[in-house]
Amino acid sequence: MTSSARLSYHAVAAAGGGLALLSLGWWWLIFSKVVEADYLTVRQAVTCIAGASDLCALAQALCTNDHLYGIRWYAPEAFWAAAAILVAGVLLSARPARA
Repeated sequence: MTSSARLSYHAVAAAGGGLALLSLGWWWLIFSKVVEADYLTVRQAVTCIAGASDLCALAQALCTNDHLYGIRWYAPEAFWAAAAILVAGVLLSARPARA
């Protein structure tokens, strides 16, 4: 495996990590207001990072318009997509080099 291929695998892992951070920021943008308004506890809101339950949907429906850029919803699929890209990059980077 060439060093450029390994470098590209590291770039995939870094992109996945960056996207994971962005998805967590998006989640916090929405659910910090929900927690602040006492609609959910932090423990309940954390479950919304990776899944869409009825409780998460209800909490998002109760959001007001004071969010940054008017964003009032969060999609857990963003977190899962970022996690998949991150794991793929890490696994590819960790493969032993072929002779």
